[in-house]
Amino acid sequence: MAADDPDFASWLPVIGKSLAYLCMADAIKHDPDRFKETLPRVDFLEALGLSHEDASKAAGSTPGSVRVLKFNRDKKAKNGKKGSKKARASR
Repeated sequence: MAADDPDFASWLPVIGKSLAYLCMADAIKHDPDRFKETLPRVDFLEALGLSHEDASKAAGSTPGSVRVLKFNRDKKAKNGKKGSKKARASR
């Protein structure tokens, strides 16, 4: 079987990452507004099956900064506050 061949199997992750990157490039071309920021790009790549580290590197960021972005997004969603303190104070 070709999948049991160690030489062939070593190329499968490379092919998978390359295809995921090409899919992301095509998605950015079709809908550039959706993928302006890093976090939607990482979410898209992770949905395609890339690991957190590989997705963040392919999106042009580091795994640590993406982790912080996700934490802040989740914290904002749990908090329920959408406006800043400055915007609320001017009302």
